[in-house]
This record gives sequence, structure tokens and C-alpha cells, in this order.
Amino acid sequence: MRDAAALVALASEGGAPRTTVQAAVQRVEAVRADLRPTSTQEDAWLLLAASAMAKDGAKISLDVGGTPTQQPLYRSVRAADLKEPLRLTNTGDDELKAVVTVTGAPLTPEAAAEKGFRIERGTYSLDGDPIDPRTVKQNTRLVVVLKATEAQPQFGRVIVSDYLPAGFEIDNPHLVSSGDTGTLSWITDAVEPADAEFRDDRFTAAFERKKDDSAVFTVAYVVRAVAPGKYVRPQASVEDMYRPDRFGRTSTENVEVTAAK
Repeated sequence: MRDAAALVALASEGGAPRTTVQAAVQRVEAVRADLRPTSTQEDAWLLLAASAMAKDGAKISLDVGGTPTQQPLYRSVRAADLKEPLRLTNTGDDELKAVVTVTGAPLTPEAAAEKGFRIERGTYSLDGDPIDPRTVKQNTRLVVVLKATEAQPQFGRVIVSDYLPAGFEIDNPHLVSSGDTGTLSWITDAVEPADAEFRDDRFTAAFERKKDDSAVFTVAYVVRAVAPGKYVRPQASVEDMYRPDRFGRTSTENVEVTAAK
């Protein structure tokens, strides 16, 4: 994808014949059809390609709802605005393609998925005893263990992320991975991340993976239940930073923090 988008950008900027540019665009379309989602680098090259092609907008002729326009059309339309159809007509001589992107908040949570990675999330006491996270007493400290499995290890920069449910907060950033203090020495397959971040709403860990690495790599962090209430526990996920088609995610869960007596 990146190479194809770069070819479009360079061909357009360099004034290549229109047939050459169109052939490059067709390559992008073919790759894009099979690649969901795209990486940050690929998105950047796609943006550069679109910007380069937009300079050829003088050849575009459209009728937008009865209003003629001689330039590329970029428009955001809310659902409420579609009570009446938005009619677009190509009034020029060249073939044009319309690209429509739909965004919104899902009504139901995504299901767990395995696309090159599997990730499992376990909840334990500091001593390593399993804990049912569906009901937890206020002020309880929990160890969240994220176990990722890559069926065929290969080179990659991998991110493991876990979003905290409201009512929980990260307790001690020093107790992570294999447990440098010895407190979490019971964790198996622990791998020290290349980098880790402890935010208000999430924990993330970055790993440098190689093809001869173990298929299983585990990281852990400590949280505390701080606010009584019923919450949704978001998904944990693992993703190849530069190949986002390789990923895994858990399902969501419901958790309840009960008031301390």
C-alpha cells in the first residue's frame, strides 16, 4: 500500500502521463480493497497522493444538487442532512470515482478477534490467585495479566493496550512485566517491554518482536478499584504498529465495584 500510494504521489507531482497516474491509482485501489485497516505511514502516503492528484482538479466538472462546481468535492454529511437525497452528477468528460466513508459509534461491542495474534486478559491478586473481575470490593488491588500469542513470530513493532474501566486506576507503575521488585515473580512468559505507558485511561506496552522469539509474551500491571459503581471493561488488544491487519482483541466485560464497609 505504501509503495503504491507513493507511486501515485510521485507520478502526479512529476507530471507523468495521465495513463501512468491512473494505472498507479488502480494499484492502490486493488491493495486497499484487501487491506483493512491501514497503518499511519500508509495513511500519510495516501494523503500525499490525494493532495498531488487534487492539483489536477481543473479537469473536474460536477453538478452538486443543482450547483455547478469545477473542483474536487470534499464534504461531511450528517445523517440528519440526508432527509433529502444529495445528488451528484459528473458533467465533465473524464471518468470520476466517488469515495464515501461512514463513521459512527457502534451500538454493540465488537467481538473478540484473532488475526495473527491472540490476546488473553486475566485478573489476579498480588499473590497470583485468580479473581473474578465481575465483582470487586473498593480499594482492592488487582494484577491484570495480558498474555499475547503470535502463532508465527516475525519481525514487528507490537503494541499491547488495555483500557481501564471507569472506577479503576493504575496503582503502581513500578510493578510491571516480570515484576522487578519480585512481587509478581509468579507470572510466566513475562517479557520486559521496550516501552510502557501508564495513563489515566489505559496501559500500553511496546515490544520489538523477531522471528526467533517465543510465540507467547506476557506483560502485567497493577490497578486499584477506587470508585463504587457498575462499569464496562473495554477490550484489551495487541497490534502490529506497521501492519494493523495483524491484531487480536479480547471481548468486553461488565465489572462492579462494591463499596468498602
